[in-house]
Amino acid sequence: MENVIVVDVNARGEGRRVSTLDVIGVGPRLITSIIKTFGLKATLYPYEAIFNNEEILKEFDAIAISFMISDYKAVKRLVSKWKRINGGIVVLGGPGTLSQSILRLLDFSIAFKGEAEVTLQKLLSKFKTFTEAYYELSKSKNILKGLAIKNGENILDGGIGEWTPKQMLNIIPEINDLKNYPFFWASRVYVETVRGCSNFRRAIQTFDGKYCNNCHICYKGSLSLRINCPMNIPPGCGYCSVPMIHGPARSRNLYSIVEEIEKLINIGVSRIVLSAPDFLDFGRDDLVEGPLTDPCKPSPNIKALEDLLSKISKIKAIAEEKAVVLIENIKPCLVNNDVAEVLGRYVKDTAIYIGLESCSDDLLEKVGRPSKCFESINAIKLLKEHGLRPYVYLMHGLPFEKDEDILKTIQTIDLLRDLGVERIVLYRFTPLPYTAFEFAPRPKAAIFDPLRKILYDKVKEFNINQKKNFIGKLMKAIIAHKYGKKKGYLIAYPMKHGPVVIVKGSSSLIGHRVTIRITNVISDRVVFGEIIYVHEKHI
Repeated sequence: MENVIVVDVNARGEGRRVSTLDVIGVGPRLITSIIKTFGLKATLYPYEAIFNNEEILKEFDAIAISFMISDYKAVKRLVSKWKRINGGIVVLGGPGTLSQSILRLLDFSIAFKGEAEVTLQKLLSKFKTFTEAYYELSKSKNILKGLAIKNGENILDGGIGEWTPKQMLNIIPEINDLKNYPFFWASRVYVETVRGCSNFRRAIQTFDGKYCNNCHICYKGSLSLRINCPMNIPPGCGYCSVPMIHGPARSRNLYSIVEEIEKLINIGVSRIVLSAPDFLDFGRDDLVEGPLTDPCKPSPNIKALEDLLSKISKIKAIAEEKAVVLIENIKPCLVNNDVAEVLGRYVKDTAIYIGLESCSDDLLEKVGRPSKCFESINAIKLLKEHGLRPYVYLMHGLPFEKDEDILKTIQTIDLLRDLGVERIVLYRFTPLPYTAFEFAPRPKAAIFDPLRKILYDKVKEFNINQKKNFIGKLMKAIIAHKYGKKKGYLIAYPMKHGPVVIVKGSSSLIGHRVTIRITNVISDRVVFGEIIYVHEKHI
């Protein structure tokens, strides 16, 4: 029986995380679980666990690596170590495999491109092991859709995998192997609720010669027609590959979500994020015939949202506030008073992210965004009124961006402050494979452009000033690990999300839930606090 080690390299960059240390995603856990359903052994480890104990690699026959494009150097280091210690085949998956240039640079055997469920099922139904599959496929000229096979310098590429049917989304991802992650009990563990995205509108052009012909099919056509553009412009926002790679929004079964959350809590997980490109798409696909490819119509399925959140809220640990559930992304055009009221009732005082990106409606339309600036402002108001803590995404360097677009965004930041936005996350546009803007030039960093540096500095100032509002306030958190830069100090993560907190205390406090009073602001991401009450040890 083949024994596979699955390694989570996501967000490890050149070999270590520099931010979001407390995030554990869905993908590697899901692949581990699927592999097991075919009778193979599979064990999931985070990247750092391997480098702390490389002898682990001797126990396995094959390695499966999940990574993003930015993790190329970490993957290369891991593969080199694997080849030196073991020599078995290398299987790649995750967003990093979408880059053909990255695949050419890495030493691998099999790569899964796009969603893996259908491709993996076909592969392991035909072959008993990954090793057998590679041995046979490397000699063949036929390749499964969704696979790439590397033989020497040659890559046989089957293109992007099939979108996973809705009924296949209910496999429970690996649970017990989360214990291999450091401070998993204090981490934000993501639980998938929706696969794919409902935004099948398009950017006005690509950077390889395709232009919108104003047919308006992606705005007014039937939901099925919106899947394909007559001008072959990839669907969705021009910088995002989710609709192309993961397809229209499909909701996962409510009971499988609740079952997974219960199992996570049973092993000690305390912070759970309901993962989706847009959480408000949950259940919306049940309101339409055909695929859900309209980002704003129909309105959210309030009954489905309430059914899910009410069942989660009745889980004992959540009802007793020993564990919390968080929501991440939502589209502004789907936020109405009913939505805000339901979210406020079940996830009050938690952070929620809104993709504003720019305050220029002209730019938003050009890049394929479904929401206008006023819709974002309205969403922020409603969410704040119902006790949520709005966070906002902004982006600079987008194709078609003019100085006047940046100025509009700069001028809106004071309004965001007045509305009670807690944090702004500013990204630089990065061209990604299988998007409308794949071949667009990557802009220079904001600090090297006078106008964009004003935006960068204003966002940083905004975040620091908003952190000052925490001073004197109480916050429930969980002590995760020692603070490496100063002896006698610890890192705590807020239960309901927020800034990283540094506190003074003994390492015996690690694993405890605590109440902290915020005393000072260190940076736009980190604050100081003092422990005023220690609750029972969480794990």
